[in-house]
Amino acid sequence: MDYDLSEDDIAVQEVARQFSRQKLMPRAREIDNSNELPADIIAEMARLGLLGMTVSSEYGGMGATITQSALAAIEIGYGDISMATAVFILLDTGWPRILELHGSPELKKELLPLVTSGKAFLGIATTEPSGGSDLAGMVTRAVEKNGKWYLSGEKTFISGVKEAQRMGGGHLTLAKTGPEGSREMEFFYVPANAKGITVSKFENMGRMGISTCQLNYENVELPETYRLGGKVRGRGFHHAMDGFNAARVLVAAACIGASERALDMGMDYIKKRKAFGSPIGKFEGIQFELADLYGKHQMTREMVLKAGWYVDKHPDRLAELIKTCAIAKLYAPQVAFEIVQKVMMWFGAVSYSKEFELEMGMRGLMSYLVGAEGSLNMMRVLLGRELLGKEFIPYKK
Repeated sequence: MDYDLSEDDIAVQEVARQFSRQKLMPRAREIDNSNELPADIIAEMARLGLLGMTVSSEYGGMGATITQSALAAIEIGYGDISMATAVFILLDTGWPRILELHGSPELKKELLPLVTSGKAFLGIATTEPSGGSDLAGMVTRAVEKNGKWYLSGEKTFISGVKEAQRMGGGHLTLAKTGPEGSREMEFFYVPANAKGITVSKFENMGRMGISTCQLNYENVELPETYRLGGKVRGRGFHHAMDGFNAARVLVAAACIGASERALDMGMDYIKKRKAFGSPIGKFEGIQFELADLYGKHQMTREMVLKAGWYVDKHPDRLAELIKTCAIAKLYAPQVAFEIVQKVMMWFGAVSYSKEFELEMGMRGLMSYLVGAEGSLNMMRVLLGRELLGKEFIPYKK
């Protein structure tokens, strides 16, 4: 594996870094205190090419690789440690890629230019109230009648719903079309403002700058052009899984950005904060902990970039791709959360206040410990399956 970044990689990283440090970081607390990302922040991300990064130039994107997108996500996670901006940008990067790969020409022409220009949002809707990991057990159904599809069911803990209603756009939504589990599923683009959709908003403990909602569908009418897959039917589950591999890389990358920000804040603090006449960074109890945390951070960062490399270079090596993406998603949130927690302890009582940004990071990162793009235990299931064979899937009879 070549560890040198290309000139294009460095250029994307630098654009995201400058935006993160100059525009995003000074407004991180404002974003956490609000219920939405500021419109000018979204417009600036669009201007810089940070929305729909993976979309080709034909539709206004930069045609970025997943590795380049991960480098950008690291910088965004660094600038807004609450993770709200990172959630917006990683959804609006990973899922337009799937739409461009599998969507109809009409849908791509209609939606992708709006996504890349910041005039529409595109997210993912698979999780249901019965659970997010058991997709084969979903209840949302799509029925075809007279060349159109009618969607009924519900999805829950879906990010970006209010944003899509306000800006335009919607979500790629997985639905069953028959009784044969994953073999009879289709992936649809569902506009957030379509007739027949009812929205209920959750009040989360973190990521305050982006909405999380439940969607209820009652005979939502969709044209055939909104179904992904073209002439081939029943590939919806596979298109979703393809998207989740990339999404897990981007989630892990955003977590790495947040942990890097926490380490920088922590190192700056322990150099200045004095106890018993010396900076507390002189005490081995803190130095050794810093060394361990930095080592974990660096190892996880390399695994995240390796997973991005696999998505870009070897999508055909499915077993290795699944393993590396699962490892990245399994460890990055845990390591980032541990780093934020330990750095908060260096700060002491002040870290429990809103005087510093660390508490935003703890609340935001928790969302990736409990779920979002696959729970930690689901990542372990994926790894166990690839290591031992599919006959060892615990839920397979």
